[in-house]
Amino acid sequence: MKYFYSFPEIPLVEQSVITIGMFDGVHLGHAKVLSECVHIAKQKGICSIVISFSNHPASYFNQKYDSKNSLLSPDKEKIQWIESLGIDYLFMIPFDHYMAHLPAESFMEDILRAKFGISDLVLGYDNRFGYQRKGSVEFVNEHYANQINAYSIDVAKLDDEIISSSVIKEYIIQGNIKKANTMLGRNYSLKGKVIHGNHKGRELGFPTANIELEDADKLIPGLGVYVSYLKIDGKCIGGVTNIGKRPTLTNDTYVSIESHLFDFQEDIYEKEVELELLEKIRDEKKFNSLPELIEQISQDVNWARTQLTKIHIAT
Repeated sequence: MKYFYSFPEIPLVEQSVITIGMFDGVHLGHAKVLSECVHIAKQKGICSIVISFSNHPASYFNQKYDSKNSLLSPDKEKIQWIESLGIDYLFMIPFDHYMAHLPAESFMEDILRAKFGISDLVLGYDNRFGYQRKGSVEFVNEHYANQINAYSIDVAKLDDEIISSSVIKEYIIQGNIKKANTMLGRNYSLKGKVIHGNHKGRELGFPTANIELEDADKLIPGLGVYVSYLKIDGKCIGGVTNIGKRPTLTNDTYVSIESHLFDFQEDIYEKEVELELLEKIRDEKKFNSLPELIEQISQDVNWARTQLTKIHIAT
């Protein structure tokens, strides 16, 4: 897949199947849309194109919008997941004044037709484009009948609940990682670098890998203790992860991400890692004493080992 950050960079595209959207998380609902785009393009022997945005539209309309810890998949991850679905071209354009006020008619004529030779448009059930969200499947069918085929992809559901980025974010904030993972179609993960901490975990008998996120826009799950995997140098290591402020040990105001890895002793400082979260064990809490904290960590570790064993047996 080739990706670009502005339309002037584009190569010559004579004919294409296009979809448009933010696609934050590239979850199972998005996958339905993207896969249909790829399917139609392969049937016709033409290219598939995704037009997305390098900043959330909310950041343009709401001046107080703060992107920190707000996205399921920052740019690097979104590119990775969209590519995995077989898309040919991805455009990550800025959602700015021009895009916000571009009429649907101009979007169709000046961009989709003039630059990409669009033959088919695939949109999610609630997707719109152009100024005041005027562009839709109905709009295309009315103005471009017999010229462009437009398809609306049905909503994806899980247990009668619509799969959407906002719903998944809420589950992650609540700590319901299992439900979020099911809707994503993969384990929610945090990417970053292993850094030095204060070594409190080692003093307690449970050394941890402290992870600094590579992208500040990545959504951090609700505070608590999680069953996890750490991917590093091609290895996948089971463990238990604490996301929180460590109230028993410190007066930190920032959220740290620390993973105790099972049966692993290697030096991994400064290594790039990916932390997959599987299930929340409990909320973070302040304990009355260090022995009480150590006892709880021991219980967390035993629970996580049991859950990981079940997963290995199941797979």
